[in-house]
Amino acid sequence: MNCFVLLGHCARPRLQSTEEGEDLVTATCKHTLYFEVCVSSLRSVPSSNTSDLKMLAEIALNLSKTYATKTLSCVYELKSSAANGTNSSYTSRCLSDCEEEYSEAIDNLQDSEEALANGDYDKVDTLVSAAMSDAETCEDGFKDMLSDDNGSNSPLSERNRYFSELCSNALAITKLLA
Repeated sequence: MNCFVLLGHCARPRLQSTEEGEDLVTATCKHTLYFEVCVSSLRSVPSSNTSDLKMLAEIALNLSKTYATKTLSCVYELKSSAANGTNSSYTSRCLSDCEEEYSEAIDNLQDSEEALANGDYDKVDTLVSAAMSDAETCEDGFKDMLSDDNGSNSPLSERNRYFSELCSNALAITKLLA
């Protein structure tokens, strides 16, 4: 990273302009690990077309929180199925752990939205990283049970993966603001 020292300050390069004909969503998403997920998720929100970089970060955090909330609903549905005897007691315990983890992830993402509004980008980083860790912990709960099951995945593997990708993109966009 190039730094220019001016009056004792280190100026970090920011996303100031886009290439000719390139919109801000595309230019911003080029700085993420999951470009396609970034573009499609941000563009699913109509206001992203007229947003500035900070508003894109807000949208990305909100998308992550919304997806976490939908995943928590999915956990409740799976737990209900488990209560009806279609899943093992171990699966039920794993789902209870996932319920707790996603509740924490939602809390972390709500707090990260406030931190972003206050310009506390380091706190956003910490809180979104914690939310990602919550999803990983949910996934890890199933690994022991499934290790003997010929490579099966947890019932939440795809949701956990996509949630982590959304959060990763939100982190990358927020870092452009710092």
